[in-house]
Amino acid sequence: MIGKISRKFFEENIINKIGSLRNEVVVPPRNGVDVGIVRIGNKYMAITTDPLYIDPAFGFKKAAWFAFHILASDLYTSGIRADYMSIDLNLPTHITDDQFNEIWDVIHNECIKYNIEVVTGHTARYAGTEFPMVGGVTLMGIGDRYITTENAHIGDAIIMTKSSALEASIVLAYTFPEYVRKNIGEQYFKSILDKFYTMTCIREEQLAIDYGISTKITSMHDATEGGLLNSVYEIGIASGNGILIDFDKITVDSDIAKLCSLFNIDPLRSISEGTLLITVKHEYAQEFTEILEKSGIKSSIIGEVTDKSLGIKIREEGKEREIEPQDDQLWNAISVGIEKGLK
Repeated sequence: MIGKISRKFFEENIINKIGSLRNEVVVPPRNGVDVGIVRIGNKYMAITTDPLYIDPAFGFKKAAWFAFHILASDLYTSGIRADYMSIDLNLPTHITDDQFNEIWDVIHNECIKYNIEVVTGHTARYAGTEFPMVGGVTLMGIGDRYITTENAHIGDAIIMTKSSALEASIVLAYTFPEYVRKNIGEQYFKSILDKFYTMTCIREEQLAIDYGISTKITSMHDATEGGLLNSVYEIGIASGNGILIDFDKITVDSDIAKLCSLFNIDPLRSISEGTLLITVKHEYAQEFTEILEKSGIKSSIIGEVTDKSLGIKIREEGKEREIEPQDDQLWNAISVGIEKGLK
């Protein structure tokens, strides 16, 4: 398996070996849940960890921005804003001081923007390390209440923001620019590149927090590894409920659809950082989509949370079929592209 481990591997090899169990940990590691939650007095600390993903194909400034927002988008799904960062940079020996400063200045400035302080870390150059995975980052935040994908309820509407396969299309366009430009045309190519700074969920997560965590918004989950369908599946499993989404209501931008067709990947099975799935009490769903739209974030109601007995399904052309987890299709597309010598 390429990419994030499967639920089966997680349950067989990790979940029963997480050290000494502590009473104040109210949300321990769970498949399909983006954060851990620790009770501290009458408040809660949300914690999330990700690799430090720096892809030089983006340029170091853009890559650092994206690395920050991958992590922060996970933390904010808890309904708690970020406060503290711990960061480990295991850098390749060939990185220059100027390149390091390009990366670090962006992380510093994003932390200022979102009122986050770096409280500890480790920075070094090591032989044997290489981009894009050059360390790890943990974000923490403290709040009065929290949500996770476990809190999605039967009857909730499911909202998606932006487009499926957002990240996959951007990564492929930056990795194989000559091939993409030649085969989908300059207009579509530029349109995809211009989407770069939409690969974050923080704005819509902040709107959800302001709108009402628990009282109106019941869960949030970004559509990363495995794309939109894997993320829908994870909400169903984590909450112990069924899901029914409508294929015709899922957004795939035309430029993204064209690129996915070029690389023969399914946009619903391809990583999409920047696409957020939100479960919201049914009576508030339409109002919240209007709030998103007024903030310049396109969204659509794509389905609902159902009873567990109905399964986790997608309806297409009047027929319902089960959604099962699959490997993300981006990584194989990149491997094939490299093997073919695409530029």
